[in-house]
Amino acid sequence: MIVVLAIDALEFDLVEKFSCTHLKQQFYGKTNIQEFSEPRTMVLWSSFMTGINKEKEVLAGGNQEMWDKQWSYDETFFKTFKNPCVLDLPGYSYDLKVHEKSRLLLKKFFLVNSPEEKEAIRKEYNQDAFVHHRAIKTAFFEALQSNHDFVLGYFSVADVIGHLNFGNTLMMRMIYSDLEEIASKIMVKKCIILSDHGMYGVGMFGDHSSYGFWSTNFRDLGLPRITDFRSIIEELNNVEIK
Repeated sequence: MIVVLAIDALEFDLVEKFSCTHLKQQFYGKTNIQEFSEPRTMVLWSSFMTGINKEKEVLAGGNQEMWDKQWSYDETFFKTFKNPCVLDLPGYSYDLKVHEKSRLLLKKFFLVNSPEEKEAIRKEYNQDAFVHHRAIKTAFFEALQSNHDFVLGYFSVADVIGHLNFGNTLMMRMIYSDLEEIASKIMVKKCIILSDHGMYGVGMFGDHSSYGFWSTNFRDLGLPRITDFRSIIEELNNVEIK
């Protein structure tokens, strides 16, 4: 089994700051996403699974419509596996209702003025993110115990919570500790931990940084582009079959 722990907005500097040894595995570093005009989540994960820069195609439908974009099984490297499991990945198996509510609450937070309204929205926004995180976490561990030859679990909690709470070090440390625990329980020979982009602070809030994060338990990847992972994983799959 090959496993990809896909974490939205896992920040390289926080992995170092919080000493997340399981997230770093044996080899780790930053990814190069300079080929993209902006570090957009839908663009980056679409490019990851297809191995092609999909920025132009994803943005063609406009900012709102891009979240509805879905790539077919045959357009992705998932087709090279006999029994893949891909959980909640943007552009493929994304839970649109959950993530649409999150984006609407985030937008509403910046539209209201009173501190009381903002705090109520933040509370609902955070609560929804943690409920969804726990559901994906359960599904991910169930998949690891199954007969899949490839498992990818996408976790959005660091991105969603980070946008409104990045300045809350205690909360971010708690999230990274939970992600560290998930990484510690992946007992396979070929594991990639990958983030589309990181995050930097803007006061109390967070915004996307211009690089991603990767780690493996099998070899040093240097400074890979996110589009390189398709061939890296396909190569691993061929090795596994022999």
